[in-house]
Amino acid sequence: MISIIQDYVSTVAAHYRGRVYAWNVVSEVLNDNGSWRNNIFYTYLGPDFVEIALVAARAADPNAKLYIEEYGAEDTNAKSDALFYLAQNLKNNGVPLDGIGFEGHIMTPITQSTAGIMGNTRRFESLDLDWAYTQIGVRIVNGSASPGRQGEDYHAMLVSCMTSHRCVGVLSSGITDLTNIEGMGIWGGPQWTETLFDASYTPVMAYNIIANYISKVTVDGNYI
Repeated sequence: MISIIQDYVSTVAAHYRGRVYAWNVVSEVLNDNGSWRNNIFYTYLGPDFVEIALVAARAADPNAKLYIEEYGAEDTNAKSDALFYLAQNLKNNGVPLDGIGFEGHIMTPITQSTAGIMGNTRRFESLDLDWAYTQIGVRIVNGSASPGRQGEDYHAMLVSCMTSHRCVGVLSSGITDLTNIEGMGIWGGPQWTETLFDASYTPVMAYNIIANYISKVTVDGNYI
């Protein structure tokens, strides 16, 4: 199993060596209660598979940033606690890790506060780690909120990034819900809308709210 991880990571990372800014090396390894997901890697290797993958990625692409990614860990909770202790342990043991990817899948109206998200991300910053929203999507599920409230919640999450020295980027979960398998309900779950363009590729209200905010902080020079 160790050689399988090393071979796969090395093959992919080496193929794009020098052309990729960052790799999401390990993704979604924790349950919501902070325990480890019982995947095949954990079954055979325990938590050591994370270190094995990160070390292999660094060797194959030395200049790329290496990330661990999770969903539901944006605010302080059992999962983010476990993620913090994992990152702390890796850093203390000299394992290459440069950042944390918070997926940013949030249902509106959100229960997370900007202050809560900032408090959580700052403890990862204390480990000398960058962070980013890597799949951000504020979801209206079965009409759970208005488009205006969705925009407000997108704005709140964006503020937590724009006011941090260590937040390096925001990636959307997609362009339109037409291309989002989860949002279309194909997996049997509820249908939702979370992207910034509707089915006809017209910007939704959240897009305009985000664009106005980014324009303001750029023009006014309010980057912190």
